[in-house]
Amino acid sequence: MRSPTSYLHRSRYLALIVVATVASIGAAQDADDTDWRAVARGVGLSEADIHQLDTNRILITNKAYKQIYEAYPNGAGPSFITSDSLLNAYHVLYEESILKLEQAGAQRLPEILRFILANLDTASAEFENQAELMAARQRAIIVLGTALKLLDDDFALAGEPLMVTVKEEVAKIVAAQITMKPEWLGPPEPDFLAVDYTRFKVRGFYTKSEMLTRYFRAVAWLQSIPFRISHDDELLTILLLGRCLAPERFGGDLDTCEAYRNFFRTYTEFLGAGDDWDLVTATDAVAAGPEFDLDVKRAELIAQAEQEGGPEINDQLRFAPDDPNAAAEPNFRIVSAYRLPESVLFQRTTDIRQFRARPFPKGLEVCIALGSAFARARIQDAEKDKLLATIDANLGLFTGTSLYFDYLNMVATLLDVAEPNAPPFMATDPWQAKSCGTALAGWAQLRHTWVLQAKLNVSTLGSVLIRPLPPGFVEPEPEFFARMARLAARTRKLLARADAFGSNYLGLVETLTDCAELLDRCDTRKEFWQTVRARTDSGMFRLGTAVMALTRLSSDDLTEDNWTATMAGRLRRMAQDLSAGNLDRKAMGMVWLYDSDVEQLWSKLEAMSRRLESIARKQLAGTDIDREDVRFIKDYGASLAAIMLYGGNSAAQYPEDDAPRIADVYSNAELRTNLHVGIGRARALYVLYPWDGDVVLCRGAVMPYYEFTDPGRLTDDEWKARLDSEARPKVPAWLRPIIGAEGLNAPVAETSVGRN
Repeated sequence: MRSPTSYLHRSRYLALIVVATVASIGAAQDADDTDWRAVARGVGLSEADIHQLDTNRILITNKAYKQIYEAYPNGAGPSFITSDSLLNAYHVLYEESILKLEQAGAQRLPEILRFILANLDTASAEFENQAELMAARQRAIIVLGTALKLLDDDFALAGEPLMVTVKEEVAKIVAAQITMKPEWLGPPEPDFLAVDYTRFKVRGFYTKSEMLTRYFRAVAWLQSIPFRISHDDELLTILLLGRCLAPERFGGDLDTCEAYRNFFRTYTEFLGAGDDWDLVTATDAVAAGPEFDLDVKRAELIAQAEQEGGPEINDQLRFAPDDPNAAAEPNFRIVSAYRLPESVLFQRTTDIRQFRARPFPKGLEVCIALGSAFARARIQDAEKDKLLATIDANLGLFTGTSLYFDYLNMVATLLDVAEPNAPPFMATDPWQAKSCGTALAGWAQLRHTWVLQAKLNVSTLGSVLIRPLPPGFVEPEPEFFARMARLAARTRKLLARADAFGSNYLGLVETLTDCAELLDRCDTRKEFWQTVRARTDSGMFRLGTAVMALTRLSSDDLTEDNWTATMAGRLRRMAQDLSAGNLDRKAMGMVWLYDSDVEQLWSKLEAMSRRLESIARKQLAGTDIDREDVRFIKDYGASLAAIMLYGGNSAAQYPEDDAPRIADVYSNAELRTNLHVGIGRARALYVLYPWDGDVVLCRGAVMPYYEFTDPGRLTDDEWKARLDSEARPKVPAWLRPIIGAEGLNAPVAETSVGRN
């Protein structure tokens, strides 16, 4: 992924020249062939593929691209602009934007936790009549101290014996391997058997920097430790912590108070409500002061839970609750993960109290809930009738006001009945399989972005034409493109309100620091540059700005013996100046290279979606497109590349091989296995599009969807390595009929991908 170093894509500053040749359908169709089959042979399709294409009118091949925009080279002949391509661009831009917000959160969290810890003694003094106060205070220190130690290796509790426990917890979290309940949390109980430390394995875009890695572990930790209202010491602990965040602690600084409270609700408009009560709820629960009877307070909270509804998703290792309608009992977390509709659905479609043998949900359940008749017919289950009835009874879960619901509402347009006047093949099962694949590939990318903030699910135990060819066609789903335009506009507004587009040099500061650390590990200038040239992983791309900064720093006065140490010091001073907001002319130039105008790109995505909607409607109405439409289709690949942060010439020169994404979305506690959903590299899609009484062979691209179980929790790098090995999973059975005879193996890609 490019983030947080969009500088890579300002290619006029990077001397990276990659020669790529693109096999063009257009070139083949300009020959003297009179049959699309000859054209298909000319672009390398086998006879089996041609037969399959003739039958289904669509075909997904093993031809791969590092980035999906590569399937749309300028002037390459009739293209088919897929909803997949726009969805992928949305997700690249979305993840870039959310990453900036998470960087800001990573900077703010230590400050908030230190503030709470600093007020713990004052708050404890107010609670001095509570019998469980000592145990509550110790639990609070361990939970806070562990999070702070995860964020900062130098953190220590002076003269505090609990620091030993904190260090033990940190070691287990970083290792992310065992399942146990530590002694300080009490003995195993039916509703809290153990902590699954594998949940702390860092994944998603959080693996891209040390700061985000630490932040992931700390937040996941604060999300995982329950404070059950049925236990006096746990309830008192969270209320004690809530008092630490009371408005009176801020000495009249209401802006900081509000900022701290907002941290715990950062993504409400993006994702909806948290599934558990958080620290802000605890603060409000003791707003009147610390003088209360614990049993009375518990009764008030039980009544509040009955009114609001308790947690809808279980994320703990536990036995099922006695209440047949409950996922878990009401409890607090310092930070609550967010409640996503499909997570609640999965909780109910795998409930061991309702279903005999459903160890894992299926992605098609999401498509069924969004209205896909194809998914409804294709899903396989021993209790299919009961499963479908359960999904039907829970369709209300997929109605809401957050951006997440807007997204699901948009992809649902791909799953309904085809538009009037749409090509006949869009009403067939092969096309509906493609549409389900598109919707689920988009959903998998969305879950990848929210791998930390979304609450985990854990099961409980029990022919060539002589007339001019059109430049291409747009997938005839105008309502999808209309909703994408609205989604892009709302996303931009929410991100702006969350200050995602403000000046944020956190990633750049970390990039300079990373480069300084690399210099520390090298003895000479020669060794450093050899190390840089040998790097081919995505981490190298993150260092691009720092490497460019090095080339601009004068070093004529340095010797081989002191070059690395001196340059490392200069980069660290530059990072310190950026942190303090002191930018000289040289630093300003570097910041310009680093930052892309993400807000403007969101506006461009909205405009692109509007144009695609317009062209799709013209196609369906049989209206000719104008010159601007023709130019738009021809330039679509370059425009898409720019939105995906590949501006300038870098789109054709050096696309990163980082498209595969993976996210674990459900965990079976008894089997100790996790359901993963993800996407592979973009694959070429061929379509026989009806036009003027004939058909035109067009090429576009899709993001293939995968769904499989694994004992571990895979990172993106681990997933990409598996895709390139013999251990790669198969695509879902319902998708295979539209995949070519070669299947989706480790591909020999068409353009600059090479063997990947």
